Amino acid sequence: MKEKMLKELYRYNKAESSYHVDITLDSYRDVYSEWDYSPFTNRDLDDDLLDYLMECSYEIGTRRNLVISFHLPQELKDEKKEMRSIEGFRHYFSYRIRKLKGEQVRQIRNTLMLTVIGVLLLVFAYFLEEAVPVDFFSKTIVEGLYIGAWVALWEIFTIWFFSITQLNYMLKHYRRLQKVVIEYIYRKLEGMQ
Repeated sequence: MKEKMLKELYRYNKAESSYHVDITLDSYRDVYSEWDYSPFTNRDLDDDLLDYLMECSYEIGTRRNLVISFHLPQELKDEKKEMRSIEGFRHYFSYRIRKLKGEQVRQIRNTLMLTVIGVLLLVFAYFLEEAVPVDFFSKTIVEGLYIGAWVALWEIFTIWFFSITQLNYMLKHYRRLQKVVIEYIYRKLEGMQ
């Protein structure tokens, strides 16, 4: 996305060359899933917040600096909660990174298995074609083996060029969000002096 459009969508700090994603909260707990009551450091992020942060990260791109600015009411200021919240945020993305890496390993195992199956089917079809007399039944079996081999080999390309590419893209953004600068900005409630 072009710089001009980004500067219209996000608060830009010229001194730090960073784009700020501003998020207004009513409490520290708003960052996390309302269904998760585990300690701050082990909670899941709110699904809507996660989607929003991922979209912001995609829009801003990984080459530009990103800062997440959580805005809270002044009377809720608690440095211990703030630090635990930031730690929980980082733990959450560490967890997501581990899950994605596990998925990558599974996808790579699948491609290896599909490679072996595809090559075996091709070899078996080739030798069966040479060894068996040509009739309708044997020709159907040989053609079926060739088709099965090409389907297995095609699935390898699908996994490498689509699935693993998408996983790598998400992993890059999860790593970025795990290390992103997080700041808490406290505001006075309107009508209060």
